[in-house]
Amino acid sequence: MTIESLYRRPLGTMVAYGFDLIAFASELELAHRLGAEVLEIFPEWRNEPDPTPLRVQVADAGLVIHSAHGCWGGQSIRAARVDLGNPDPDRQRESVEDLQRCLDWLQDAGGTCLIVHPGGLSNPEEVARRRAALADGLMQLAEHARGTRLLICVENMPPGVHPGSRMADLTDLVAELNQPELAVALDTGHAHISATLESETKAAGRWLRTTHVHDNNGRQDTHEPPGLGTIDWHDWGRALDAIEYRGPIMLECVRELRKNPATITPLFLERLQWLTRGRQITE
Repeated sequence: MTIESLYRRPLGTMVAYGFDLIAFASELELAHRLGAEVLEIFPEWRNEPDPTPLRVQVADAGLVIHSAHGCWGGQSIRAARVDLGNPDPDRQRESVEDLQRCLDWLQDAGGTCLIVHPGGLSNPEEVARRRAALADGLMQLAEHARGTRLLICVENMPPGVHPGSRMADLTDLVAELNQPELAVALDTGHAHISATLESETKAAGRWLRTTHVHDNNGRQDTHEPPGLGTIDWHDWGRALDAIEYRGPIMLECVRELRKNPATITPLFLERLQWLTRGRQITE
């Protein structure tokens, strides 16, 4: 006998915090309009904005902080650039230290998942050295997070990041390191460019803890709202069901939604709600 059981994935959205030209109250209003329950915080890391009022504002709005986007590239705190897979010991040390600061900040904010990039654009001939540096950096971050509720979630990247553009490379590394503080985050737009969203989702498998959800044309990483690109969202929903993913559907297209709120139509909201409805099939 075939039995279908239903469950819900939380709907979330990324919001900006600590930026002079973006009112955080407006970000919370947008989250409510989307029907979001959980948030990913994108802080202005250069200013290290105080997480204490953030925690209060989010709680007062009836929302929950799930994750934060860690430093990457030039979006750093003290490092010249954050590149966790950089084989130069000084550059890698600076990257680890900035991401440790991000973990401490997220702990104070009351969140769980820190999204980290595995590195920047790189030469494929350097993949072995960069993998070793990335493994060392992730181990240091896992040790820093030990004894807390924090998870380090490594995000799949667009083509040109070695390793990091293919989810299988990341899950192989996370499985090899075998630390409970390490998992992966699936970026739908990056997956749509690097391979197929279905294959990258299935490669993430049991290691998947959170998502970055946005659309594109399969060539440029434009961060369009779902439905404005060429991703088949029903196929993705079925892929999520196949791996029994129960984490958040976390939108990463807030800039476009902020610029063009008319995008938030009843059809758009129904598409989001469909993605939150998980189905588990048992024989």
